[in-house]
Amino acid sequence: MTLISRETVVSILPKFMQTLDDVIYRELEKIAKRRGITIQELIRAVIVPEWINGHNGGDARDSPATKLNNWR
Repeated sequence: MTLISRETVVSILPKFMQTLDDVIYRELEKIAKRRGITIQELIRAVIVPEWINGHNGGDARDSPATKLNNWR
């Protein structure tokens, strides 16, 4: 655990780095801006949880573009 302040203690969490194609980045940027959040927040709070819960609830054969459109 890491002590941030006297009141706040957080566990050390695993980290990862992701690179995105410019086109995908710009699309995620637009989606995040419309929602009033950052791209990181969009990925952390929307995309990853939906992916974990069954790839956005759609058919596994859906194309990535179809899934991205569903997140809009």
